[in-house]
Amino acid sequence: MMLRIEAMPSASWRAVSCLVPILFAVAPIYSLAQNGEPNAPPCPATAVRVPAGESIQAAALRAGPGGAVCIGAGLHRMQQVAPLPGQTFVGEPGSILNGAQILGPFARTGPFWATSVMLPLRPRTGECRKGSLCSPLPWLFLDGRPLRRVLSRAELGPGRFLLEPALGRLLIADDPTGRQVEASVVATAFQSLSPDVRISGVIVEKYDSPPQIGAIRGDRATGWHVERTEIRFNAGLGVAVGTNGIVRDNIIHHNGQLGAAAHGHQIRFENNRIFENNTAGFDPGWEAGGIKITEAQFVTVRGNHVYRNDGPGIWCDINCRDAVIEDNIVEANQGAGIFYEISFSAVVRRNKVRFNGANDAPWYWDADIQIAGSQGVEVTDNVIDVRPGGHAIMLIDQGRAKLGGGLYRTTGNRVHGNRIVFSGDGDAGGVTDTDRLSPNGSVIEAGNNSFDGNTYLAPATVSPSFVWGRDPLTFTAFRQLGQERAGSVKLGAEVQ
Repeated sequence: MMLRIEAMPSASWRAVSCLVPILFAVAPIYSLAQNGEPNAPPCPATAVRVPAGESIQAAALRAGPGGAVCIGAGLHRMQQVAPLPGQTFVGEPGSILNGAQILGPFARTGPFWATSVMLPLRPRTGECRKGSLCSPLPWLFLDGRPLRRVLSRAELGPGRFLLEPALGRLLIADDPTGRQVEASVVATAFQSLSPDVRISGVIVEKYDSPPQIGAIRGDRATGWHVERTEIRFNAGLGVAVGTNGIVRDNIIHHNGQLGAAAHGHQIRFENNRIFENNTAGFDPGWEAGGIKITEAQFVTVRGNHVYRNDGPGIWCDINCRDAVIEDNIVEANQGAGIFYEISFSAVVRRNKVRFNGANDAPWYWDADIQIAGSQGVEVTDNVIDVRPGGHAIMLIDQGRAKLGGGLYRTTGNRVHGNRIVFSGDGDAGGVTDTDRLSPNGSVIEAGNNSFDGNTYLAPATVSPSFVWGRDPLTFTAFRQLGQERAGSVKLGAEVQ
């Protein structure tokens, strides 16, 4: 069988981070069926039912605008659906939309097994981490488990595969006899411009979604609701919604670039588990991690458990306004835990934020809660556990330019009533690296920013550091600058 897959640039595979902190012990944030899938409502009595192996798109056309489609239990392979306005798609327990093609036959070639493939070049977007293949298409799976791409026969071994474009051949080291080898080839499971689409109760997996384009792509429409669905092992972005979009009660994991994304107005992310995304090794500074929201107003991110993503956990960037980020558990992400960037007016409250940030993060980046180039943000009533060498809550200003002229300014931010626990060296405060003569040269100190009433706890052998402007400070010096008048540092036995 000949498969169309993309040739990739030469690079070495990125090693997976080994940071494995202890996660918060929490009850499930939504109910699960016995098989581990999110519970979904039963199919409507009037729905058009699609058995496995039949066309979901044909059923959608039969159902018509405003109609319902019941996706039958079983595997629906290489299906791509363009919903009509107002349609509802409900999966029966065990319904799976799979965007991968089965490969084979394989023939023994020395110590390896080979099959023929075709490799047309297709443009891809995004920036990779140094040393990462990034967007390593095709995504190959052996009995449902991802294989890792390598670049030479010398690296080829169990759990790995090699593309040889000049020979039109793919090699694996594992014996495929009696096993299933798949490659992701279909870009999206659901995509259209139709408004008010509802999707629930299915598994969406192994789609060849490009970076920034969801395997469930509703961001160019309005009113898409994705609920009680598992979204996993897709090549780029897992799910994206637009204005009036809701992403609720889902499990979103092991997607290649980003778990979930959104832009627009009146958007809600509620009660999702979002973990271990950016498996392809995109540069988080470009865009990768758990949730990324851009150019959005009236956003609510509530009750989610966001953890072990390779990049920021919850990220609102570029002119977000009126956001509420509350009651989330955000931990062990290899980037900032909660990141509010070049945006306006937000409340970040009652979150449990723990051990976020990469060990090699430069400067003051990758704080547990990071407010950069933003104004009017209130950070309150959060509980933060800071990794050794990490940053608890950090205001950052770099004098970044707005497209329409002027600079983003880190002003009017209030950080109060938070409980911060350091397990080793760490810091908090506000910092700038702009030129002192820049209009933003003293924006941290003179921009009506404040820290007050926060409690800092640390072992007796550790004294937390603070920063306000440019240079590290003791807590006493921090208070002398007008900060933390009602705050306190407690060391040693007082740490609980």
